[in-house]
Amino acid sequence: MNYRKKSYNFENLDPWLNFLREDFELKGVGMGLARIPAGRGYTFIHQHEKQEEVYVVLGGKGIIYIDGENIDLVPGDIVKVDAVARRCLKADDKSELVCLILGALPAEGFPRKAGSTTLIDDGIPDWENLPPWYVGNEKVIEINKKLKAQREAD
Repeated sequence: MNYRKKSYNFENLDPWLNFLREDFELKGVGMGLARIPAGRGYTFIHQHEKQEEVYVVLGGKGIIYIDGENIDLVPGDIVKVDAVARRCLKADDKSELVCLILGALPAEGFPRKAGSTTLIDDGIPDWENLPPWYVGNEKVIEINKKLKAQREAD
């Protein structure tokens, strides 16, 4: 099996930090879920040597403190934090804060191609084998032919 799937009830997570490394056998990305109770927050500020982090707010409200600035957080907010930035989270006094936290190290040697729209441009498209929901769809076959030609021209 080349994937892992697990479902989480974001409204019923264990409080504080839930690290997902073991659940998903992660090797290239740090990932955790934070559920901070209303009115509570981290008890210390932290930073990293190399790891940048991305905080995705899934529910509730709160703030992220970054280098002396309190930044309001609401569902749908995404905040990227540089490794050296000093940061911590706090839930709003009347609402818990639920976040997905992703961490990664610099992608040495990527992107491979100048002008790439993705950071890690190692995707290998299979233009001829369509997903089951598009098998036989002539419009999609033509779109893929054009995309393949564009990719090969680069």
